[in-house]
Amino acid sequence: MGLLSRIFPPSLTQQVESQHKRWRNIPGLSPALQQLLATPLPNFTADVFSVPWLAFDFETSGLDANQDRILSIGSVMVQSGQILLASAQHQYISSDPQVNAHSAVINHITPEMLRDGEALDEAMETLFLRLAGRVAVVHGKMVERAFINAWLQTRYGAEDLPILWIDTLEIERRYQQARRQMQNDLRLSSLRREYRLPDYPAHHALCDAVATAELALVQLQPQRQVRAQGKCLPLNACLCG
Repeated sequence: MGLLSRIFPPSLTQQVESQHKRWRNIPGLSPALQQLLATPLPNFTADVFSVPWLAFDFETSGLDANQDRILSIGSVMVQSGQILLASAQHQYISSDPQVNAHSAVINHITPEMLRDGEALDEAMETLFLRLAGRVAVVHGKMVERAFINAWLQTRYGAEDLPILWIDTLEIERRYQQARRQMQNDLRLSSLRREYRLPDYPAHHALCDAVATAELALVQLQPQRQVRAQGKCLPLNACLCG
């Protein structure tokens, strides 16, 4: 199965099944969450390129999900190894607190941009609808997962939806560990340069979502060669916990 299947952990089937059962027992779920839970997850043993993905990114006011907030969300769908740019979506999130100066310097999101933005509840509902039946593809899952969990905890008193995650940062870390060639800089922009991908504007949610989708496809590209031998790279070889 190649390098990935040798160094990645076994499938997370039992963990996801437990999460699914727990969430189905929580009353008062929104229509979007109900649809997410009612939609079958992609087959764990299917070719990773044959299952649908949703690459997405959050721009936030900081890294503490309990204190900071989501400023914008960008997402794009990937089908059969093709990025569907027509599906790209970008949302600014409205909120009363002012944007802090530090985050504005990094992501250039100003209070004026957020004034006519969507409510966070509506934006999260849209994200869950787009994730239904798809694998979440992100760079640095700890950020997106933490902010999703903080929102879920506030609304439902629970965390960890049954979502399948592919994390391009984790893929690269495991590649490097296997090759004993560790480097400290695992930023999205730095890894894209390593793979000779073009530079995109950083810290824009939609640009980063597209950039992450491209990076994932390139990271996994060598594995496509096994198809000529009648084999495939199973989805569960690429998932992270």
